[in-house]
Amino acid sequence: MRSTPLRFALPTIAAASLIVGCSPLPSFDQLESESRAAAQAIADHLPPGTEVEDRSTGEEGPCGRGTASYTQHWAAYPAPPFDGEEFIATLIRELPDEFVVVDTGVPMSDPNLAMDYRGMTLDVIVEDDQVQTILDILVISRCGSPPTE
Repeated sequence: MRSTPLRFALPTIAAASLIVGCSPLPSFDQLESESRAAAQAIADHLPPGTEVEDRSTGEEGPCGRGTASYTQHWAAYPAPPFDGEEFIATLIRELPDEFVVVDTGVPMSDPNLAMDYRGMTLDVIVEDDQVQTILDILVISRCGSPPTE
């Protein structure tokens, strides 16, 4: 194997970093589209007949200076009987490996799942008040350009 002297490799790495670092931020519309697709990937695993309500506001969320995020918030209402713990366990088994389960360290009494997916944060929380089961699907996008006026 041929090795490249370090004095030649460093400028190449620095130049590549600058090129990657200067790539344009995703548009706010792209953030909305990506987060919608991630929420849909979760909704695709819901039982047939589940009603899904989009509660997203479309407003920009906090990110770094000069950037914004998009929050996708869906509420799903599965018909009874629905086993929230089994749904979460099945979701973990069936989603592609790109969905990485994260331990938030926050204990919750309701079945829930936190994941990272392509720079986005996803939360699925099953709330059951003995009258109706609600699944909250929350996706927070990566940072991108704020919405244009």
